Amino acid sequence: MQSKKTHNKNSKKQVKPPKERKVHDAEEEDLEEEDLELLKPPIDEDELEERLTEEMHGERDVEDDENFIQEVEKFKKEHCKSKVVTIFNKIGKPKVVDCSVLSPDKTKEELRKVIVLLDEHNIIVHFHNDYTDKEKYRFITGEIFNEAVETNSKNHISFIYEDFHPEMDEEDDVEDF
Repeated sequence: MQSKKTHNKNSKKQVKPPKERKVHDAEEEDLEEEDLELLKPPIDEDELEERLTEEMHGERDVEDDENFIQEVEKFKKEHCKSKVVTIFNKIGKPKVVDCSVLSPDKTKEELRKVIVLLDEHNIIVHFHNDYTDKEKYRFITGEIFNEAVETNSKNHISFIYEDFHPEMDEEDDVEDF
């Protein structure tokens, strides 16, 4: 009986480690050394992170990076001390009449006042299509007045109605059907 036990212990299968994937020789000729390195599994998390970063960014030009960093730093310096306020606060918190209570004549008059006030602060609102004065007034007082801008900005600030309310072209409507 002892001989059977001894025989059973020796007859156990040994587990072989998994084989590493080997690139076919023909493929190896086409691949560069760097590419072959990428086929090998990463050694640790740092190497994996480095590989992913390289893959995401692609080949980078050091000169481009330096120019980009300089531009970012310049932008930071220009805007780091800027305070952000709403358009309404920037133009001095004007008294605004609710558009629902305005008559058509009054709406036109109030719209003109608001546009002149915005213009004095280099703020322009564009309308590519024709809209009623009531809709223009509502848009400016209800939406544009809530937009945030820098207090010390001396540049023109432009808003386009259609950026806030895009309309589909007739051609786009036809293509959907």
